[in-house]
Amino acid sequence: MRTIKTISQLLLILSVLMTAGCANQKAWVYRANSYPPAPGSSGKKIAVLAYDDARENKNSNAVMMYMIPLMPVGWQDLSAPEGTQMHITSGMWLNYKPTEDYPKALAEDLRKTGVFADAYFTFRKEDSDYAVTGKILSTKYKGCVISYGLSVYGPLLWLIGFPAASTSNDLSVELTLTDTKIEKALLTKVYHATPRKDISWLYVMKDDFNYAEMLAEVNKQFCLDIQPILNNQGRQ
Repeated sequence: MRTIKTISQLLLILSVLMTAGCANQKAWVYRANSYPPAPGSSGKKIAVLAYDDARENKNSNAVMMYMIPLMPVGWQDLSAPEGTQMHITSGMWLNYKPTEDYPKALAEDLRKTGVFADAYFTFRKEDSDYAVTGKILSTKYKGCVISYGLSVYGPLLWLIGFPAASTSNDLSVELTLTDTKIEKALLTKVYHATPRKDISWLYVMKDDFNYAEMLAEVNKQFCLDIQPILNNQGRQ
């Protein structure tokens, strides 16, 4: 009887640790893409303004539902995941403010292209030749802890190799390039990063904070899209 009680306590502790995101905090770190050498700088300046937040204001956190007998999972469905302190396989996300971090990251990529004399983040239009404005449409986060309907005894299956959790990240932004001298939009496009989906095991917890890598994919596509437009502008 004492052995059963001890096992139950250990499983409960294991479950709590799992649903506390394994106490792994994540920090926003962005690495800009690499680009082939540009033929030469246009001598123009481009400003990237703080993005508008157009995401749905809805976070659903029902992780602890997995502890109810016969309930197969506990889940999170988050539109703004940075507003939650606990995630399925991680804890808090530090130094992460999408409306500012995303445009700062794009400014890094624009500098890396070598096309511009300067590319920088700003909160308002200044003396620049071009400006980029953006809307964050989606940073959807979905995840679940899998208990197989066994409540706190579900981790017994994790111990022998059954999946413990699943997570997914989605990212969509709308970007607009404007010629500030004539106040004309040269490009407006919605960009969707390739969704990230992972299954985690007790001994192999996958990263559930993939937005930096996903944003790099979006930024590279945008930088490639605007190059022919800028070339055409230069010939006019």
